[in-house]
Amino acid sequence: MSAIVGYATNIVALQMTFYPLEFFPSFLKFAQVPGQPFGLLGGWQGIIPSKAGKMAGILTDLMTTKLIDVAEMFGRIVPHDFAEVLAPAVKASTYTIFSDIMNAEAPFVWKSLPNAVQQDIVLEVMGGVPEFLEGLTQDLIENIYEVLDIKSMTVGLAEANKALVVKMFREVGDKEFVIIERSGGYFGFIFGVFQMIIFYIVDVYEPEYSGPLLPVFGFMVGWLTNWVALKLIFRPIEPTPVCCGAFVIQGAFLKRQEAVSEKFAALNAELFCNAHNIWDEMMHGAKKEQFNAMIKKHATTFFDRTVGGSGAMVAKTLFGKETFERVRGGVADGLVKQLPSILPISYDYQDEVLLIEDTVREAMRVLPPAEFEGVLHPVFEEDEIKLIFVGGVLGALVGLAQYTLIFAS
Repeated sequence: MSAIVGYATNIVALQMTFYPLEFFPSFLKFAQVPGQPFGLLGGWQGIIPSKAGKMAGILTDLMTTKLIDVAEMFGRIVPHDFAEVLAPAVKASTYTIFSDIMNAEAPFVWKSLPNAVQQDIVLEVMGGVPEFLEGLTQDLIENIYEVLDIKSMTVGLAEANKALVVKMFREVGDKEFVIIERSGGYFGFIFGVFQMIIFYIVDVYEPEYSGPLLPVFGFMVGWLTNWVALKLIFRPIEPTPVCCGAFVIQGAFLKRQEAVSEKFAALNAELFCNAHNIWDEMMHGAKKEQFNAMIKKHATTFFDRTVGGSGAMVAKTLFGKETFERVRGGVADGLVKQLPSILPISYDYQDEVLLIEDTVREAMRVLPPAEFEGVLHPVFEEDEIKLIFVGGVLGALVGLAQYTLIFAS
């Protein structure tokens, strides 16, 4: 029975670590303790989903200090190549933006120009697109921390997509979770042998206490099987000879460093750190104002160089100074608005040159065991006690059921 309790409680405790994704029942959500899986009036949310944002923040801090250098990573983008990928789409958008703004802001002057002159002006504007893109890209590379907050990106993604966080933990630690489940049965059996001996002695000499011992034993089995299983996963950190060197033991998670590194890097690139999410964060995230300002700065320079240039005085005289400024501002705003629909065509190129997955994988593979353990273990280390406690409570409930069915009747 103790083996069954150990095995079953470990399985249920693991499931309660991941599920439910949202607090259940929802009508008690108002009483959930902030940042905790439980509510003051009952109810439960998976430990990992309840702390998805916090865990993502810790993980990002660890990654950016031990695994990747964001500035170095972005330095792999070649401005000229990036401009070549985007130029056709940006040129098409620029043609539409410029024509629409001229028709809106200076329709009389614009329509009075011969078609050939209109085409020359538009072609001049479009011809400056590659230079505009190269300048913008170089500025991004040199000032990436000014417009990108990786931590804000991963925290936002984790909080909005708790299922992705659960997927990452489940797949990266799939072998370890099997160890937790099975070890519950193995160690539950061993603890059960001691329980049986103690129970027999108490039942002989103090029989009135033998029944109430069952919930206590159940709690101890649930607690200890989870505690031992977690220790097996992360301890010892370094390969440690035992039995005069006959065996070498090491935490199961640490022994799988190469496989874990590969899986973690692949899932990180697939779910979090990729070109799509990075650009989405720059355009809509914590530093979007700085990002938009950077684009407008280059778009204004681009407009002055192509439409203004040496003919700026003629253009201002022809359109009027205020109209000229509105047209210039309109072109900059139009490029900012069009960018989200244009950028996706560059994601494949960026994912290829940024090498996020390769960088993370290789950095993790060569970490010393102590540092490797420090990349992922701290993410959920503070919540291990909750997993252990859940196992203990479940074991106590089983012991209470035993007592009720066998002795109370």
